[in-house]
Amino acid sequence: MMFRHAYLSKQYIISMKCFILTGFLFMALPVMSQPGKTNISATVVDKISHQAIEFVTVVLLNQKDSTTVKAAITDKKGKFIITDILPGNYIMQYSYIGYSNSYAQHISVTGQQQNINLGMVDMSSDTKKLNEVVITSTKTTLNTAIDRKVYNVDQDIMSKSGAASDILKNIPSVEVDIDGQVSLRGSSNVMILINGKLSPLMGKTRAEVLQSLPANSIERIEVITNPSARYRPDGTSGIINIVLKKNTKLGWNGSVTANAGNNDRYSGNVSLNYNPGKINLFGSYSLRKDSRNRTNKIDRVYFDSTGKPASYYNEYNVSKLRPVSNVANLGMDYSLNDHNSFGISGNYYYRKLIKHDIVNKFTNSDQQILIENYDRLRYDPEYERQINGTVFFEHKFKKDDHEIRVEFNNSKSDELEDNHYWDVYKTPVRPTAYDNTRIKQADNENQLTIDYTLPINENSKLEAGYDGSFNKKNMDFYGEYYDTTQAKFIKDLTKSNQFLYKENIQAIYITYEKSYKKFGYAAGLRAEQVNINGNLVTLDSLIKNNYFKIYPTLHLSYKLSDAKELQLNYSRRINRPEADDLNPFPEYRDPRNLRAGNPGLKPEIINSVEFGYKWQNKNYSFVPSIYYRYKTNGFTQVIKPINDSTLLTTSENLANDQSAGLELIFSAKAGKFFSGNMSGNVFYSQIDASNLGYSQSKSIVSFSTNINTSFTVIKNSMIQLSGNYRSARLTPQGKDYPRFIANIGMRQDLMKKKLAITLTVSDLFASAKEKRDFNTLYLNQTSIGRRDARIFYLGVSYRFGQTKKAKKDDKLEFDNGG
Repeated sequence: MMFRHAYLSKQYIISMKCFILTGFLFMALPVMSQPGKTNISATVVDKISHQAIEFVTVVLLNQKDSTTVKAAITDKKGKFIITDILPGNYIMQYSYIGYSNSYAQHISVTGQQQNINLGMVDMSSDTKKLNEVVITSTKTTLNTAIDRKVYNVDQDIMSKSGAASDILKNIPSVEVDIDGQVSLRGSSNVMILINGKLSPLMGKTRAEVLQSLPANSIERIEVITNPSARYRPDGTSGIINIVLKKNTKLGWNGSVTANAGNNDRYSGNVSLNYNPGKINLFGSYSLRKDSRNRTNKIDRVYFDSTGKPASYYNEYNVSKLRPVSNVANLGMDYSLNDHNSFGISGNYYYRKLIKHDIVNKFTNSDQQILIENYDRLRYDPEYERQINGTVFFEHKFKKDDHEIRVEFNNSKSDELEDNHYWDVYKTPVRPTAYDNTRIKQADNENQLTIDYTLPINENSKLEAGYDGSFNKKNMDFYGEYYDTTQAKFIKDLTKSNQFLYKENIQAIYITYEKSYKKFGYAAGLRAEQVNINGNLVTLDSLIKNNYFKIYPTLHLSYKLSDAKELQLNYSRRINRPEADDLNPFPEYRDPRNLRAGNPGLKPEIINSVEFGYKWQNKNYSFVPSIYYRYKTNGFTQVIKPINDSTLLTTSENLANDQSAGLELIFSAKAGKFFSGNMSGNVFYSQIDASNLGYSQSKSIVSFSTNINTSFTVIKNSMIQLSGNYRSARLTPQGKDYPRFIANIGMRQDLMKKKLAITLTVSDLFASAKEKRDFNTLYLNQTSIGRRDARIFYLGVSYRFGQTKKAKKDDKLEFDNGG
């Protein structure tokens, strides 16, 4: 389907208005430094891996008396700039938790230089030897910038025993419901990447995957709310990137973790790496066995044409499943010389489980007289598997930061649901009915990226590149019913279908970044050509959607001082329907409650603006942000009656919706005793569903809060408390009720921090539940879902390693590094 010219024009007018407004708002800021003063800049990197280090505290000291003159914090590229330095002699100090302090001596400022670039500054891991045992400090759990957050998973006690979804709950403005669905700043349409790449795992079943992916296999989680043109524009609220562990330390080292929980839960992880210098070999394996019990209650009232109750329907569902997940990672990086390197790596994910469902169904007349009562039982052995391979080549030119990187990624996945149902009738009594549904899905995704970075001078650089993704999906549904007369299962043509989906997205992008004293900007443009072909094999029908779109981005910054910064950002984004959203064939898991896609579903178009402020010193940071999103063709789920007893849940496009919010993030630490962060997100949401038959727009003010704190009670003993609350949310046909959850974890370090024992309790107050209302002219419905409460885990982890010394009498060293 092609978009009409008038529609495209309207979208680009909105985009350009936001883009121009963002620029003019910031141009009013003063950008001139005083004459005779000098700016000092540098790039801070890890001495071994040569990777940039973000959030390093840089302090300029007077060489004469070591008093502090000014300070700064490095950005995501490891860069910093300290402006308006008076003539004199100085010392530069670099500090970051987990690294030894580094100094640059004898910096002489004469007043004649406008800029002094110190080049690359190396920082080494902080290793204090005690009887040949190496003790390394831990990293900060949360590092916060205005438009992005980095959460170091290994510092979270819950990561030793929990899943990825448990860790996501502790990140500001990220929410996870009891079914594992993730949202960012109130929007569930967020793009989730693994190691910076698309993955079939993050499609339809990503909630189940995130609840199964062991957290101890994750190194960090990055959240970017307004990405530049270098990143794919997918996702309403931004990007969540899950980075799996990949150790790069010299020598050989590793770790082993094992956990046991209540209800026969357990998990474990082992990771190893060997790095003698030019080559780094790394690998890891994680195993997780879980137990998930769910209950769900539905109360429904049907109305006749006069608005009076026509019948009542009640449903009680008990679901039990025991997923077992396996995650393996193996790879190699090799440095050919100082300018060229390449690497190859692979990831393997396999999850299997058996679902047992019992659903009690009751239908009563308008006089509350029982009409029908039966139990629908389900037995479903299923699995999901993915193999992923990545190869890259990187060339660094002679000039710092001048580089090109080519990377190719291939992901193949397959999954199977083998559903066996039987209906046991009680009122009226009749023979038990049997039916089966088998759902097979295969995915093949290829992605090629070419990224080129050209520093023009000390204050500006150009980035350009190509990003191509080529995806194929095969969705095969096979249904059958038991024919009592023939005493065998017969294919059910109404429940059998095949849907083939092919999506090719090719993009080129360019960004230009420049700083002028206290002012900086980065402008970008991304052009994408999309070709989508869907083949409804069963109906011999084709779905086509080819379109070309441009996505501008603009990021402006102004340093009020070395510890204070303002940012104003704009991006145009898109949220594309997936293959499941377009497939019109229903899933018959429950004959009374069907689900199907909508082949006419259009992609969402989002214009996002964000204004933020950051203040940070050694012990505190405060980051308030104001954001606004205007969306056309927004996705929403609607429920439609097919007949008197059957409902269909599908997706529709809204005319438009908009939201604005205030996000506050506060982080603090008090020596070695306390560290924590607290965040709040208040937002206003308005939806216009007039195209769906609702005459009035609906609006609501919602908020969410998140707190995560750690206390060192005594030496080597830590307690972590975390909790999050979400207020009521609006839907086109009802609302979601508030929810709250709290967790606690304890860790005791032994053997000079080589060994750690942990105890975690999730859902401390057994408060995890979800309640939803659904109200239309033809029915009212309330549903309440609950999960297992108070999950306990007891775990132990051990770190080990060996580093070669320069002396002949080499000795073992144990690395407890974070």
